[in-house]
Amino acid sequence: MVSENNCLSFDNFVKTLVEEAEQALKDPYVFKNQIENIAVIGAGPCGLVSAKHLADAGLKVKVFERNSTVGGVWVYSDRARPKPKMPSNRVTREIDPEALGLKAGERQKRTYELTPEMNNFLLKKCPPSACYRDLHNNIATKLFALDYHPFPEGTPLWCPHETTLNYFESYADKFGLKELIEFNTNVDLVTKKKDTETGCDKWEVTLCKYIVDSENGKIEIIRWKESFDAIVAASGVYQDPYIPDFKDFNAYNKLFPSRVSHSVQYRQPEVYKNKVNHLGGSISAVDIVRALDGFANSISMSIRGPLVTAIPIINLVRSKIPACVNIKPSIAAFANLNDEVDGSIQFVDGTSLSDIDYVIFCTGYINRLSYFANHIMEVQSTETTGQLFLSDTVSSKEVPESHIVMGPKCPLNTYRDVFLIDDPTVAFVGMTAFFSTIWHYDAQALAVARVWGGQALLPSYSLMQKFTAEADFTPATDSNGWNDGDRRRRETFVTWLNHHAVNQIKSKGTKCQPLPIVNNYPENYELLGKETAQLWLTVSEENLQKSKDKIRQEGGETFKH
Repeated sequence: MVSENNCLSFDNFVKTLVEEAEQALKDPYVFKNQIENIAVIGAGPCGLVSAKHLADAGLKVKVFERNSTVGGVWVYSDRARPKPKMPSNRVTREIDPEALGLKAGERQKRTYELTPEMNNFLLKKCPPSACYRDLHNNIATKLFALDYHPFPEGTPLWCPHETTLNYFESYADKFGLKELIEFNTNVDLVTKKKDTETGCDKWEVTLCKYIVDSENGKIEIIRWKESFDAIVAASGVYQDPYIPDFKDFNAYNKLFPSRVSHSVQYRQPEVYKNKVNHLGGSISAVDIVRALDGFANSISMSIRGPLVTAIPIINLVRSKIPACVNIKPSIAAFANLNDEVDGSIQFVDGTSLSDIDYVIFCTGYINRLSYFANHIMEVQSTETTGQLFLSDTVSSKEVPESHIVMGPKCPLNTYRDVFLIDDPTVAFVGMTAFFSTIWHYDAQALAVARVWGGQALLPSYSLMQKFTAEADFTPATDSNGWNDGDRRRRETFVTWLNHHAVNQIKSKGTKCQPLPIVNNYPENYELLGKETAQLWLTVSEENLQKSKDKIRQEGGETFKH
C-alpha cells in the first residue's frame, strides 16, 4: 500500500514519525530473551557500521567475512568471477551438502591438495566482487563520507576504488573492528534452533573457514557451528547477478557460451574487441560502455524504455553515452528475423544485429540470501526495479514465524527495511529496494544497536504491521528532481532514535548517561549533490581518459571511430 507520506511537507512528515515513535513507547515489542551475542554477516561497508554501533552499545559481536580483508564490493580482484548460471529464473538456492551434514558441537578440520577442483571450491565460497579495474566512486567523497569519519584531507571528489577501500579499512582500524572479524569464513547456513541447555531460541550459524597454503599447494578447510541471540544480515545486494530470460536465449547461450557474460565478470575494456552488444541503461552500464569506446569497434546498447527518463540523475549519466554507441530498444529474441538462432539478436522494433562477439548483461542483481535456506519464502517476480510491498505478495498470516518473504532485491516483511517483523532478532542492514548512501545504512545499523541494546523500542508486532502497511518511504524528490529521498529516509531513524533517547532520560532520571543526538545530512547536502553531479560530467571524462592513456602506454590497442 502506498501512503501520502511523500506528499507531506517535511515538517508534517516528521510529525507522523514522532507519533509513530510515541506509540512504540506506549505499546512496545517485547523480546522473548535478552539479546547479548550477535553475528554480523559480512565486513563490507554495512557490516562494518553494524559492528561498530553494536560494539558501542556494549553487545558481544562477531563478524564473519568470506574475504581476507574488509570492504566488500570495493575489494578488487584481477580474476573475474566465473560465468553465472543463465537465465536467473533457472537458478535454485544451493546449500553446501557438507553444511547440512555437520552436527552441533562438531568441528571438522581437513586438508586437501590445492587442485583445480579446490580452486573452484574457493571461487564458489568467495567469488570476486563486481569491482572492476578502472572503477571510480560516482558519489562525491564529501557527500559519501560519514560525518564522524571523513576522508583524509585533500582526497579528490572522485577517486579510484583503492581509495574507497582504504577509507573502509581505516574505518575498521579506527574503531578496532578487525579483532571482531573472522576472515576467510563463509556463512553456509543460518537456522533457528532451540538451545538444549537453556530452552531459549537461538540462531545457529554453520561456518566454513578456508586457509590456503599456496607455497605448499595445500588448503585447510574448517567447519563448525556457533549459536547467537541475533543476526545482522549485511552481506550486500551485489551478490547474485540478474540475467533476464528472453525468447531463444537458452539456445543462444548453449551455441555461443563464450559470448555471453554479466557485468559482474567485467574487469577491463581492452579485452573486448570487435562487436559488443550491451544490455541495460543503468549507471554502471553507461560506465562500462564509456570504457569500451575506443576498444570495441562497434558498440550497441539495448535500453528498456525511453532513453530520457523522469529521473534527472539517470539522464545526466546517459548524456555521457558516446556518440558512436548504437542505441537499441529491448530485445525481442536471441534469434534472427526468421527466428533462427544463428548468433543474431532481434529487437522489439523489428530490427536485428548479427555477428556479435560479446553480449554483456548490465541488468543488475537479485538477492537470494541463500544462507537463510529454509527460512526463505521467495516471491516470484521478474521485476527488479521499483518497490514491491508485502501486501502485493502474500498475507502476513501465511508467513511462518522467523521466515523471510524475499522479493527480488530485498526482504519484504520488515519494519523500516531493517527488522524482521515477526522475529526482530533478525535485522537487515543495506538491503533496501532503492539505492541509498552509507549514511542511511549507518542509521539503520545504529537503530539495530539501540533496539537490541535496550536504548530504543520497536513498536509491537501489530503496530509494526500497521505502520509498514501504511508507510511508503520510496524516494521523494525536490522540485528539481534531485537527491531522491536521502534526507527523508534517514529522518525515519533520526526522529525515532532521538525521541526515544529523550524518553530514556525522562524515565531513568538525570543519572542516565544521555545518548548522542543522531543528525541528518548537512543542510547543504541537496545543493552539494546537484553541484557535484554536474561537476562529475567533466571529472569523470578526465578520469576515463587517464585510464585509457595508461592502457595505451602499456600496449593496449585502441580503435578510432
